[in-house]
Amino acid sequence: MYLTEKFADFIVNTNYVDLPEDIIHLAKERILDTIGAMLAGEKSWESKAAFLAACSKLGAGDIDIVGSAKQKFPLARAAMINATFAHAIELDDGHKNAGCHAGAVIVPTALTVGAKLGCSGKEILTAVVIGYEVVYRIVEQMTPYQIQKGFHPSSICDTFGAMAVAGKLMGLTAVEIANGLGFAGLLSSGLMEATVSGQQNKCVQVGNAALNGISAAYYAQANLEGTKTVLEGKTGFFHAQAENVDIEKVCADLGKKYRIGDTYSKMYPTCRHSQAAIEAVLDLVEENKFTYSDVDSIWVGTHKVAYDLTGIIKEPKKTAEAKFSMAYGIALALHEHNVGICHLAPAYWEDPVNRKLANLVTVVIDPTVQSYYPKKRGAKVQIKLKDGRILEKELYDLKGSPKNPVDWNGLLRKFEASVTGVLGAPVIVNLIEAINTLEQIKDINTVMQVLTNM
Repeated sequence: MYLTEKFADFIVNTNYVDLPEDIIHLAKERILDTIGAMLAGEKSWESKAAFLAACSKLGAGDIDIVGSAKQKFPLARAAMINATFAHAIELDDGHKNAGCHAGAVIVPTALTVGAKLGCSGKEILTAVVIGYEVVYRIVEQMTPYQIQKGFHPSSICDTFGAMAVAGKLMGLTAVEIANGLGFAGLLSSGLMEATVSGQQNKCVQVGNAALNGISAAYYAQANLEGTKTVLEGKTGFFHAQAENVDIEKVCADLGKKYRIGDTYSKMYPTCRHSQAAIEAVLDLVEENKFTYSDVDSIWVGTHKVAYDLTGIIKEPKKTAEAKFSMAYGIALALHEHNVGICHLAPAYWEDPVNRKLANLVTVVIDPTVQSYYPKKRGAKVQIKLKDGRILEKELYDLKGSPKNPVDWNGLLRKFEASVTGVLGAPVIVNLIEAINTLEQIKDINTVMQVLTNM
C-alpha cells in the first residue's frame, strides 16, 4: 500500500470511541488554544482589512468568518481566512521539534467545515486528532531538511492535515481520501522566504493550506484520481523536500500511538525560535531580582535556524519584525517583564528604553546548541551586569512544551488574555465550558455562532 492509502484507512476507520481519554483532552486543549489565537489574530493583524478586501474579489459565498467583519465567503475561502487569523500573531501551537504549526490550519478547518455540515462535537474532536496525526507523521520525517531547502513546513504539510480533516467530516471513502491526499501534495506550497520579507503576511500562506486541503477533498469527492504516490514516489514529496526519509516509520504504529501530544503551546506572540532566549531572560530576572538599568550586555548562543529567523533584527520598524526579533523580545523581558500581544504595537518597539536594551544583545550560533537541533531547540543566555556579575541560563524545555506542559488552567489564562476585549466575560465563560464539554455538543454551529457574531 502507498502511504496515502495507509493514511486513508486510518482516517476512515478512526472514530471517537477509538480515542483514549487523554488524547480527547489534548484535542480540547488544541481547540481552545487555537480559537484564542484565531480571535486575537482577527483583532490585531494589521493586514486584515486589505486581506479581506482581496478575498472578497475572489468569490462570494454563504459562510461567515470569525470576528466582527460581516462578510460571507465560499467554504474553503472562509476556512482559509480563519486559518490565516490563527497564525497571524504567532500565538498558535507547533510541533515540538519540526517547525510546523498544525493547529492554525487543523482547528479552523474542522470548525468551518464542521459548521457547514452540522457536525457534532465528537466528530470535530475526532477530525482534529486525525489532522494532527497526519501532519505530524509527515513533517517529523522531513525535519530539518524541509526548512533547509527553503520550504515552509506549516504551509505545506498542513495541507495534508486539512484534507484529512475535511475528508473525514465529509464522509469520504478510503479510496477518495487517498486520492485527496494525493491532490493535497500537489497543491501544497509555501517558502521560508516569507520570514525574510513580508513577514506580516506570512500567515496568508499558512491559511492557504486550509483552502488547498479542502479543495483536494472536493476533487476527490468528485472522483478525480489523485497522485497516490505523492509522498514516497521517485519524484514525490519526500524526495523533493527532504532527505533519507525512512518510509516505514511514517505510518508505524498508526492508530496506536498518537502524535498530538508532541505539541507545544506558545506563551508569547513571537517566533518560537526566539522564545528560549526570551524565557531564559525572564527567568533570570525573576531569580536574581535585578532591573534593566543594571544590565551592561546580553549574549545569546542559539542554533542556526533561530539565528537566521530571529537573531538579526534589533530595532523592528513594524509589528511583523517585532515578532521576529529576539533582541526586541529580550528587551521586553528586561523592561516590561512580559512579552504579550500589546507589545507588538509601535509604542513599545519605538520606546527608547526597549531600543537601547535590544542593542545590548549579541546573538551567535552556538556549536553546542546547534548540535542538539532539531531534537532540541533552545538557547544559552549570559547577562553581564554593571556590577560585574554574570548571570547564565541554558534552556530547552520552554513553558508549554511537552516536557514542561501548561495545564488546562494555564491555557485558560492564556485564552482569557488573548480574547479579553474581543469577547465579553460571560461569553468567554460559556465558550470555555462549551469546549471543555465538546463531546456533548450535537451541532458545532452552537460554538461557531459565538465566533462569527461578535
